[in-house]
Amino acid sequence: MDAVPITKKLIAFGSKKIYLPKFTVALMRTPRASPYHARFLVPLDFSKYDLRDYLFHAYSVKCFNIRSYVKQMPVRDTREQPRHWFRPESKKYMTVEMEQPFVWPEVPDLEPWGQKEKRQETEDAMRANGAVDSNDARDAARKLQDQVKKLLYKNVAQPDEAIEQKKKNKIELSSEEKDAEKLRQEREAKLSKMSRLKLWERERTEKLVNSNDRSRFAIKA
Repeated sequence: MDAVPITKKLIAFGSKKIYLPKFTVALMRTPRASPYHARFLVPLDFSKYDLRDYLFHAYSVKCFNIRSYVKQMPVRDTREQPRHWFRPESKKYMTVEMEQPFVWPEVPDLEPWGQKEKRQETEDAMRANGAVDSNDARDAARKLQDQVKKLLYKNVAQPDEAIEQKKKNKIELSSEEKDAEKLRQEREAKLSKMSRLKLWERERTEKLVNSNDRSRFAIKA
């Protein structure tokens, strides 16, 4: 018995007309999937029939063998309310098999349009609003630990590694390196006589308090 082509199969579609949809369907980039498969991020109340009707009536795309997957988000807290645990809303994904293949276009070069600057601005805004991840918190803690060690041991005037290597190998220093090493030694002598409080006041960065509400103090460098 010959197989019936996909285009000849009898498929029923819904008759409900939607002119101003209140939902959002996002096509996800899946480089490892085949050209005949597409993945969508859909609302939680979306069914397989809803997605099939939406793709057919909006884009004339026939799809079959729809698979759905609900991803449960991890439990987390916020900086504004620490130790107030909550679980964000889950995300629902659907993978469809299409009649015609679709290949994602190549990503263009976005550097001339300031992609790197835009990403940096977004990360700075997220850190200013308290939305930092574990890596950012770990880096901030490591930097604070280094600052505390410098102030505790008065180790602010760090020697130059290249100069120290030349001195270790008994290589004669240049005039610029001698002047730099002399200035460092003078600064180190001054630091040995300076109290840690004065050293902290000199080395600390200026801070600005963004709010007058004590419960929502946000100190920004």
